[in-house]
Amino acid sequence: MLNRTRLLRAGGGGMLDKMVPGYKDKIWARLPQGIKEQQVRSANSAFENHIKQHKTWQGYLLAFKDMEKNFAPSAKFRKPAVDWRRQMERGTMHYGRWYEGP
Repeated sequence: MLNRTRLLRAGGGGMLDKMVPGYKDKIWARLPQGIKEQQVRSANSAFENHIKQHKTWQGYLLAFKDMEKNFAPSAKFRKPAVDWRRQMERGTMHYGRWYEGP
């Protein structure tokens, strides 16, 4: 026998569920077997499609993340000097002569 799980939320359901408790289960029990199977199959395939779509996007994202680390700046081409604008922004600007010390 196929059973559908009910999603329980805060408040205990709607007004009809308070007036006729378990009405969804009663309707489900009266449905023909073919419709029940189709409903369950439809819900399962929707779930599986979302999983498949997630795996596809995850593959793209992981491939990009692997490639992304190649974009990091190389220390080989690093400029040892820092221009005066960056020093001003960092607060490391030294006013005076080079031999006066920091």
